[in-house]
Amino acid sequence: MQRHIASLLVAAALASPAARAETAAPRDNPYDLIGKVFQPLWGVLLVGTKSPNRAATLEIALSEVSGRLPADMKGATLSAAVQFPDKVRLEAPVLGEQITVCRNGDEVWATPGKKVEFLLSQFHVKPKANQQKLATPIFVPVSAQQAIFLPALFTIANPDVAEVESLNGEDCRVLTVGLMPDLAKATKAEDFQGRMWVAPGYLPRRIEVARKDFSAAFDIRNLTYAPALPPATWQPPAGATDVYRTDTAMLEGLLYVVMNSLKAGESDSPWLKAK
Repeated sequence: MQRHIASLLVAAALASPAARAETAAPRDNPYDLIGKVFQPLWGVLLVGTKSPNRAATLEIALSEVSGRLPADMKGATLSAAVQFPDKVRLEAPVLGEQITVCRNGDEVWATPGKKVEFLLSQFHVKPKANQQKLATPIFVPVSAQQAIFLPALFTIANPDVAEVESLNGEDCRVLTVGLMPDLAKATKAEDFQGRMWVAPGYLPRRIEVARKDFSAAFDIRNLTYAPALPPATWQPPAGATDVYRTDTAMLEGLLYVVMNSLKAGESDSPWLKAK
């Protein structure tokens, strides 16, 4: 599940601010459309880009779940903030309250600390040594040069047809995608299918992912870009005393346990195990 959520965050936090004046759903070649949706994110996540906007904020609402995903996850709303080169913050509902995980440079903190430690113990999370020196906010397995070719990793259903649907009063271009056969086989994801709703201005509004044993739909809200975010974004709340503190070797594990525990309570079982 973590990899699907990470893919969602990559696919979601994208918009072309210069194009927001457009009023019609985009009808570009689907591969060009994917590139335009992703392009602004690379200025936030990757080394070697020239975008003036190096920070982004967004909210993601989990609007539908099925299959092996717990039904209680439906309705969960997550807030995220990212700033190049070394800052990321995620807030999500777990164990009856909002849990926050934040990286600020080489330091990582999370609140409330005792509940975070409980999650780590249930998932048996261990530090990842290869993430001790992260040069980007989170680990992204592509460079700025490789990101240009990312659209080529997908297959498009009906690429010659510009499918348009209304979503929450907006006309959106809808793309139905799979993975290229070689990639799907290598990742054992031959059953993967995704759909993305793109509003005028190349703004992603909804993403659905499905495999044979689960499906999920994510609504994307309040997506904004800026050169930087206020320094207080990356600090624990004033007066907070129950704070778990660690370093970047634990960042991936912390994000994993939160994303796999949305709206869970302490009595829920079985807990997933980190891989």
